[in-house]
Amino acid sequence: MQRRIMECLVAAAMVAGQAKGASFNLSVGLSDSIRPATRCASGSLYGLTEALPSDVANLIAPLRPNVFVQPALSGSGHQQGVAAAAVPVSAKIASTTGKVQIRLADVLPGWPYKWPGQASWLNSVKSVIQSKLASGRDNYDGYEIWNEPDGTWQAANGDFYAVCWKPTYDLIRSLDPKAKIIGPSYSWYNNNTMKAFLQSCKNGNALPDEVAWHQWGAGGFVGALNAYRATEKSLGISPRGLSINEYSSSTHAYEGSPGVSVPFIAKFERHQVHSAMISWWFTGLPGRMGSLLTASNAKGGGWHLYKWYGEMSGYMAKVTPPNDASEGVDGFASVDRDGKFASIVLGGNSIGTIHVNVEGVPSWMGSSVNVKLEYVTWKDKDTPVEAPVTISQAKVPVNNGTFSVAVELTNQFYGYRISITPVAPVDVDRTPARQDVAKGNYRVRDLNGRDLGVVDVRAGESLERAVLRATLRSGMFLVTSAVPGGSARKILVSTP
Repeated sequence: MQRRIMECLVAAAMVAGQAKGASFNLSVGLSDSIRPATRCASGSLYGLTEALPSDVANLIAPLRPNVFVQPALSGSGHQQGVAAAAVPVSAKIASTTGKVQIRLADVLPGWPYKWPGQASWLNSVKSVIQSKLASGRDNYDGYEIWNEPDGTWQAANGDFYAVCWKPTYDLIRSLDPKAKIIGPSYSWYNNNTMKAFLQSCKNGNALPDEVAWHQWGAGGFVGALNAYRATEKSLGISPRGLSINEYSSSTHAYEGSPGVSVPFIAKFERHQVHSAMISWWFTGLPGRMGSLLTASNAKGGGWHLYKWYGEMSGYMAKVTPPNDASEGVDGFASVDRDGKFASIVLGGNSIGTIHVNVEGVPSWMGSSVNVKLEYVTWKDKDTPVEAPVTISQAKVPVNNGTFSVAVELTNQFYGYRISITPVAPVDVDRTPARQDVAKGNYRVRDLNGRDLGVVDVRAGESLERAVLRATLRSGMFLVTSAVPGGSARKILVSTP
């Protein structure tokens, strides 16, 4: 972490962000699938130690986490004295959905890191790779070669790319060739620095599989992303996946609060980030999962918001906020055809009324839906929150696939959820079909081009049966494999 960032990025109080009594419009397209639910932002930096959280089943697993950044080695002689090393953490979370991103730079001591010379460094990296391979586990996300080279790489060490990045890249490729390589993990996005780094990587055939930087404040993410994609294109580099492997409010005391977290998650989902990890500013208190837990490891308000996020499955639906390039009102949503429910999570640096306009309500939800509205509070990082609070439950009519809900945001640090379920039970035929296909995700459209979302084909289930299960109607459909470059084909679906 770039500790000096604390002094130079402290923002004005969030309460100044929006005037009280303001009115906002948020559009949610439940039939507009943007991708399968991966809960990309449900990880943290140094969020785990070998001891904490001690209750994996009840504190970690329910969040269905994505990726945790952990030091390659920890303890005496390494940068992190307490946060658990990556290999032991991979064992700790083996029963969960979580994976581990290995921060190689943390094998070194000090801040900035004390460079031991290239030979010593590569020997340490080799040892880490061998330990990872020897573990026999596959819940690793990849290797982050260095952390914040814009502040931690000293000029006296030589050229960062030539002395550190390229030799380390080549070593990883030789010992663990299928592993993902992540970087450069700048402390903030600077286009000139990023462009120079990418040009060197392209020239030396050492481009990262995923590009990473750290994001302070949700409002600046879209601008940084657009600048990055333009630079990528200008250099003739194929689009890289993104790992925002530290993210936090510019005002660190708000880290992990529900209202602050919503715009981050919403933008990371909307713009197809592969992984994002809540940062960590309490040097003596790792193991808090990015301030979602209190100092005593009790559930905070942020934990409950990420629990809502963890309950999302199926596909992520399109949400259009008032201003994507701000930390104000925003939201993220999911639809699960199998579970027959949808949810929308709201929040942001705003106080006022959000008019949530829900469109494209799937036909299987019927002509009316049950709508539950609840919120979760937050005071500070160390105040436990027992549970979310229900505001209302109502049966709401659906007209031409639309309905609206007004949500009062009374506190910019709170998070809100709208849960949507059919009023009448939905009976879906799950009879196995004659022809099996490989399990996978397929985008479904009708012949008029209407996007019907993404269907997950189960093992042993035909594509035809999966489309029928999702659409609940027969007819001709155009299906496309959701993998990059997937081909499209027409299929005829009929009821048994």
